[in-house]
Amino acid sequence: MLAIHWTPVANTKKIIRTGITKSKKGLYCFPLTGNHQVDRWWVKFFNMVRAKKRYNGIVFKISKQDLPAYFGYWIGATSRDTFDKPILTVKELRDAYRNTILFRIGKYLLHQKGELLTAADFARDFVDIAKREIRGNEKTKRLLHDLDIKTFALEDIQIVLSSSVSADRIVKVISDGTDTGRQRRKKKLERAERNDRQQQ
Repeated sequence: MLAIHWTPVANTKKIIRTGITKSKKGLYCFPLTGNHQVDRWWVKFFNMVRAKKRYNGIVFKISKQDLPAYFGYWIGATSRDTFDKPILTVKELRDAYRNTILFRIGKYLLHQKGELLTAADFARDFVDIAKREIRGNEKTKRLLHDLDIKTFALEDIQIVLSSSVSADRIVKVISDGTDTGRQRRKKKLERAERNDRQQQ
C-alpha cells in the first residue's frame, strides 16, 4: 500500500537524503489514491489553517515495520492528542481504507433509493450493503473510483505510522500542483522576463 507524506518544499532535499523522520506521536501520512484532487486534500487543508506554503508529497510503500498504525479521522489524533494505533498488519490497513470507501458507497446507494429516512437507517451496515450492490454490477463497481465518493470518504482521514521511513524506501516525489518544480521555475523566469520587457 502506497502512502504520501506532505512536507514543505524546503524540506524535500533533506528528506530525499535522510528519509522521513517521525514525530513524537508517529509519522503522519495519507493513502495514495492516484487521484490528483483527493491526494492533495491535505495540502488545501494545511494552507487553510496555516501560513500558505508550497508542499511536496513524498510517496513511499507502507511495510510491516511501520506498524502498528492509526487509520481514521485526524480530529482526536493530532500531535497533541493521545490515541491508539490498533492496526497491526498491512492487510488490516488496506481493509480499513477500502471499507471507508465502501461505507460511503453504501450510504450513497441507500440515499439514492430514498431509504435513509430515520435515525435507525444510519445504524445499518453500509459496508455490507455496498459489497452486495457492487457484486456483479459493473456500473455500481465504478463508484469505487468515483471522485466525489472518494473525496467525501477520505477527507479528514489520515494514517499515523509508528516508525520513520528511510530514504531508500521513497518511491517518488510529487508537487502540490499540476506543475513540477522545474516547470514552476521556468514560468517564474518567463514572468520576470515579461516584466523586464514591459518596463523597458
